[in-house]
Amino acid sequence: HIERSLRMPLASISPARLPRPRTSLVPRRRKPGRRLRRSKCDFVIENKNRILFTESELSSVENNNTRIHLHASDARYEHLKTVLNKINVGDEFKLTVLNDCLAVGKIIESTEEDGVLIELSRNTDTVKEKMGAVSVLLAMPRPKVLRRLLTVFAQFGLENVYLFSAEKTERFYFQSDVLTEETLIREFTRGVEQNAVDVSFPNVSKCRGLKVVLEELMKEDRVDLAKRVKDNKGSDFEWLLSRREEEDNRKRSQRTRVNLVAHPSNDSVSVTEAIHTALRRKKSVTSSLSDSSKKVDILLAIGPEGGWSEKELQTFDAFDFVNVGLGNRVFTTDVATIALL
Repeated sequence: HIERSLRMPLASISPARLPRPRTSLVPRRRKPGRRLRRSKCDFVIENKNRILFTESELSSVENNNTRIHLHASDARYEHLKTVLNKINVGDEFKLTVLNDCLAVGKIIESTEEDGVLIELSRNTDTVKEKMGAVSVLLAMPRPKVLRRLLTVFAQFGLENVYLFSAEKTERFYFQSDVLTEETLIREFTRGVEQNAVDVSFPNVSKCRGLKVVLEELMKEDRVDLAKRVKDNKGSDFEWLLSRREEEDNRKRSQRTRVNLVAHPSNDSVSVTEAIHTALRRKKSVTSSLSDSSKKVDILLAIGPEGGWSEKELQTFDAFDFVNVGLGNRVFTTDVATIALL
């Protein structure tokens, strides 16, 4: 139709035969009586395996019973009502008390105006001791990538996340609002509620001066880590979110330490092979492989998408880091991190 119109003389083309432009300046006519199509859902509700509460929200009553008042305006109440459909008296659901325990909540009072009153039953025996601790030394990625990874870190139950400035890291990444405490708590909350096993957030820090930071991380005593790093010229260390007490150094010394650096090369091995090699090496030193020595303390270093520099690789080699990889393929930071964990 358009080609035939273009072949005709310009004077013989009427405006009605020209194609109508589809632009925002020409609104599309709506037939009388026809309603505009609207979305069926005005908001997105996230699925949660457990609902997270803090210790400050708990209140003790007689007979040592612990209760929580969840207001109707709270998003968690909306989740109970819309997703779990548990707002009636007698309904039970799973919850997590941050830095404390897993528990079961039972609704004992429910009103549409005031919300629900929940009684807690603690399950302290369900929190099992981990076989080890995993920390990640991550070259600061793009902020939108880090935002996605924060929830993943909480789902994997990491102990520490050290964000450092590598040679190929853009310095303005550290000025992003993704490093604010509010954002960290929000993303970690999503991960812990999905995890349904851990009760704590990972500790998060930002640092620069790779050699100095590694020297302090290799020590058994990690108390006042930030202060000791700051005392070195040209280095810096700052806790962005630290919610847990420092672990007993004696328990930490009983673990088998495994230091890994992710770098694709022909000499790299899998993470599983590197851990088994470290355990066999400790077994050859000790007479028997006790239960305490089976626990590992893993520090995994993941570089920027541009790769490590030669100087950084030499630094890791000086601290006896084992080169691990995922084959010859080169992945983005988020994909490589998830696959390595």
